[in-house]
Amino acid sequence: MSEPTFGSDTAYRAAEAIRRLPVPGPWDVYGEKIERYEIHLNGIVREMLRGPLRLEGVGLRVIRPFEQKLGVGFAATSDISSGSLATAVHDAEATARYSRFPASKVELPSQSPKGVAVETVDRKAWANPLESLEAYVHALVTSFEGRPGIVPSFGSVHLTLAESTLANSSGLEHRSVRTTVDLEIAVKAFGGPEGRPPGEYWVTSRSVRLDPSHLRQDVDTWCQRAADVRRAKPPTAGEQTVVLPPRVLTDIIPEILSFRLSGTAEIRGIGAKAGDLLGAPAVSVWDDGLFPFGIGSSAVDDEGNAQSKRTLIAAGKASAMLYDVLHASATGRTSTGSGLRDSLAYPEWEHFSSQPHPVGTTIVVGTGDGGRDAELAEIAGEGIWVDQLGYAFPDPLSAAFGGEIRIGYRIHNGQLAEPLRGGTVGGVVVGGLGERSLLNSVVALGKTPELTAHLSCPTFVVEKMSVGGAD
Repeated sequence: MSEPTFGSDTAYRAAEAIRRLPVPGPWDVYGEKIERYEIHLNGIVREMLRGPLRLEGVGLRVIRPFEQKLGVGFAATSDISSGSLATAVHDAEATARYSRFPASKVELPSQSPKGVAVETVDRKAWANPLESLEAYVHALVTSFEGRPGIVPSFGSVHLTLAESTLANSSGLEHRSVRTTVDLEIAVKAFGGPEGRPPGEYWVTSRSVRLDPSHLRQDVDTWCQRAADVRRAKPPTAGEQTVVLPPRVLTDIIPEILSFRLSGTAEIRGIGAKAGDLLGAPAVSVWDDGLFPFGIGSSAVDDEGNAQSKRTLIAAGKASAMLYDVLHASATGRTSTGSGLRDSLAYPEWEHFSSQPHPVGTTIVVGTGDGGRDAELAEIAGEGIWVDQLGYAFPDPLSAAFGGEIRIGYRIHNGQLAEPLRGGTVGGVVVGGLGERSLLNSVVALGKTPELTAHLSCPTFVVEKMSVGGAD
C-alpha cells in the first residue's frame, strides 16, 4: 500500500538551491510540511477548534574539518525562498567556524535502504483529519455521560500530520510521513456527604493513532482514580516493594536509557560498556526503530541510515549503544540509525528546527513470567502499587528519578487495598557497581506489554525502593 503524501518536496528544493550557491559538502537538509488540528475542551463543551495550522520549513547542517576535529553548523528557517536559504547557509557556516566536535571525518549516506516498511501513520486520520479528530473527541466526551459527580474539568486533543524529506551532499533523497496524537485531560470527582475536597486525575498520552475503541474502558479507569484521590492518604515511609506499570515507567526509563546507552554518554565518559551489569537477569531491553506505530519508528533515521531493532541490555548486561553519524565517527563505530531530531523529554510538533542526535525510538523491555496484575500484586505481597506520579523528573546525567505519588494503592496480603496519595518514590534507573537501582532490583515482570509513548514494557515489581511518606 502506497504511503499518503502532501506531495511535499521541501528538502529537495532546498538542496537544489544549496547546490547552485554552491556549498561544499558534507551537508544535509531536512524539510517538513506539517498540518495540525486541535480541539480544546472546557468540561465537556468544545471550547475551541484550531486548524489546519500549516508549517513548512527546513533545517540545514554543514560539517567542516578543523584541526583534526569537525565544525558543525546548523540553521533552520520556515522561509525556503532562495534569499532565506542563502542566509541559512551563511549562518550555518558561521556557526561551524566556532563549534568543535571530537571526530575527524564523517560520511553521510548516499542512498536510502530499500524494501524497509514500517507503520508510522494513521491513514484514516491522514485522509480525513478534522472528521477523525471530531469523531474521537465526540467518543471521548460521550464516555463521561451518566457519571454523577465526575466530569472532565478541561482537556485537549491535538492531531499532527507531517511529511518529511531529506537530502544531502552525497546525493541521498528520502521521504517519510507520520501522524502524532497528543491527549491531555483532567478528570475531577466531587460531591458526596463526607465533605472531602474534589479529587483530580490527570491524563496525558502520546501516540500515532486516533483510536477510540478503548475510550469507554479508559474513562471508567480515570473516573475511578479521580474518585479514589478524594479518600487517599499518604503512604508509609521507608524501603518498600513497589509495583510500577508502563504508564509510570514511560516517564522514567526511555529518557535515561536513551542517553546512558548512547554515543553522547560515551564521549562524556559516562556511557555503559559492553558487559556492564545494569539490571537483573530477567531484564532485557531493545531499541526498536521499526516498532509498528511507534512514535519514533521510521524506515530510516533523520540522517538517512536504516533503522533496526538494537539490543541494548541482554539478560541484565549492557550489549550495545545508540549512534548517529557524528558520535559513531568520534568513537570509531558505525551509525546504528539513531540520528533523530526528536526529544524524548520535550517533544515538539516540528522536527526541522533541531539537529539530529543519538536518541531512542521505542524502548522495549521484554516480558516475564510474573503474570497479570492480580498475580503481580500477590508476588509483591506487601508494598505500594503506583498508578501515577506527578512527574518523575528523570535526569539522564545521574540516571536518577523521583516524583510525587498522585495516586497509588497499598498492597496488603497480596491484594490492592486503600488508595494512597502524596509521598514520593525515587531512585536511579542504572547505577554503579554494587549500587541498588531500578533495573537490578526487579523481582518480577508481567506477561503483558503495553505501548505508552516511547516505551513498550510490562509491569515491574521492584523490591526495596525508597518511599517518602507521612512519617
